[in-house]
Amino acid sequence: MTPISSSEKIDKSIWYTDPNLSRSLVATDNMDSARFILVSTFGDRKTTCHLHGISDEGEIIPTFLDFSELKALIGENEAHALSSEDNISGTSTDSSILIWIGERDKVQYFAAFVPTSNDVDENALKEKISGTLGHRVGFTPHLAPLREFGDRISESADAAVHSTANGLVEFHKTHRFCPSCGSPTIVRKVGSSRLCSNHRSLEGSCQSSSLYPRIDVASIMLVTSPCSKYALLGRKASWPQGRYSTLAGFLEVGETVEDCCIRETLEESGIRLDRTSIEFRKSQPWPFPRSVMVGFRAKAVFTNDDSETLPRIDFDEKEMEDVQWFEKSYVRERLAGGSTALMYNPTEEEMEFHIPGKASLARALITEWAIEK
Repeated sequence: MTPISSSEKIDKSIWYTDPNLSRSLVATDNMDSARFILVSTFGDRKTTCHLHGISDEGEIIPTFLDFSELKALIGENEAHALSSEDNISGTSTDSSILIWIGERDKVQYFAAFVPTSNDVDENALKEKISGTLGHRVGFTPHLAPLREFGDRISESADAAVHSTANGLVEFHKTHRFCPSCGSPTIVRKVGSSRLCSNHRSLEGSCQSSSLYPRIDVASIMLVTSPCSKYALLGRKASWPQGRYSTLAGFLEVGETVEDCCIRETLEESGIRLDRTSIEFRKSQPWPFPRSVMVGFRAKAVFTNDDSETLPRIDFDEKEMEDVQWFEKSYVRERLAGGSTALMYNPTEEEMEFHIPGKASLARALITEWAIEK
């Protein structure tokens, strides 16, 4: 494997977010100048899939459609219905939704969420995509979940457009009905929220509040040994062979994010942390389906049961397949490669050990520690 030298500049950008993608402006109704991501659902589980391209060399090509291409793909009537005054003003109840993502460099981005209803519709949409985009040289259109190709996108800004779309689409998929009275909800604010169709402001009787995307907070922590020469990394049985990552877990009611670090580390590995060592590093949106990852560095402490070398691991086999201490030079020599895709096929060397790809905050935390002198 080719190690990453300590002199290499770390990429400071956090994947799936772009500070230049503004959501503070009002969405335009000028569709001719806008760009669209086509998002649909496929399979029995109605998995959210994004349209993108794959070059002849196997590289991912973000596919932002103009309005004429969108009309060709989903039909002119459907496209104009999506961009109608009802949809832009936020009163649509249709299953297909136009969702405003934001503005970057004076270009407005939207997600056109067009869910399929059966296998015939899936095949028809795929055939239409191939026919409409076939003129693009060296380009093969493809539909897949964002997590499976997100860290193969070359630019973090393009990944941010896809991730914002993914989080908003997942919100609309799971909030179709009012939690108070059960009536269907309608889209508001060009996909930013939903409201009960029986709401009193619409001459109904329901007094429920507007629905906004829920964000689940999770702590993700790079835990080191007391001497800082070893890192605590674990793996889940569902991950590709050889993938090890930082520990992580969701915040519970009444906790601080630091409390979450301590509890999750103890639950998953049996390791206790020095509370005074917990330091915030970075945060990252993780819209799979609706999380924000809050990244920390922390040090483990010895207990009375520990040997003189490293704190003793006692991991929960119901949560983790394996948890180990990894020496810094071992990790540093294996920083290349890796992926966050769940369907990733590791190389022979990676089957022994690899860390998540560039789309994961875990990689940034691990790399920061591994190249430190």
